[in-house]
Amino acid sequence: HYLDALLSSQLALAKMVCSDSPFAGALRKRLLVLQRVFYALSNKYHDKGKVKQQQHSPESSSGSTDVHSVSERPRSSTDALIEMGVRTGLSLLFALLRQSWMMPAAGPGLSLCNDVIHTAIEVVSSLPPLSLANESKIPPMGLDCLSQVTTFLKGVTIPNSGADTLGRRLASELLLGLAAQRGALRYLLEWIEMALGASAV
Repeated sequence: HYLDALLSSQLALAKMVCSDSPFAGALRKRLLVLQRVFYALSNKYHDKGKVKQQQHSPESSSGSTDVHSVSERPRSSTDALIEMGVRTGLSLLFALLRQSWMMPAAGPGLSLCNDVIHTAIEVVSSLPPLSLANESKIPPMGLDCLSQVTTFLKGVTIPNSGADTLGRRLASELLLGLAAQRGALRYLLEWIEMALGASAV
C-alpha cells in the first residue's frame, strides 16, 4: 500500500511538472491547431448527406447527375420572392450606410453605421468555429449575399469611402471574422491584400 501511494504521488508530481513545461504548452497549441484543421476537413469534405446519396446511387455517374439535377432544379415563386427581398434589402442597407457616412461628422449617422457593423461582428463572433467553411451546405443566395457584403466592406476600408477611422477598423474586423469562419486560405490572403491596400493609400 505504501509503495502504491508513493508511486501515485510521484506520477501526479510528474504530470504537474510536465504540464507546466514550455514543451507541454507548445504541444497543446499544436494539438489545438491540428484539431481545427481536422474539424475543417471533416466539415468540408465529409458531408454525410452526399456520402449517403452516393452510396444509394447505382453508379457514380448517375449519382453525380442526380446531385446536379437537384442543385439545378427550377426555383419556385417563393424562392424568387425571398431572393428579391434579400437583394433589395441589402442594396437598401448599403445605400443607407453610404448616405449616413456622407452626413456631417457631428451627426448621428456615423455612430449608427458603426453600431450596425459592430452588431454584425458580435453575430459572427458568436458562431461556432468554421460555420461558413462548407460552402456546399450554403445555398447560392447565401453565397451571393456573402460576396456582396464582402465587396461592400472592402469598399468601406478605403480611406476615401467616407467612413471614419472607427468604421474602417470595424469593417476590417468584420471582414477578418468572415474570412476566419469560411476557413479557406484564399479568404485570409484576400483580407491581407485588402489591409495592405488600405494602409498604402
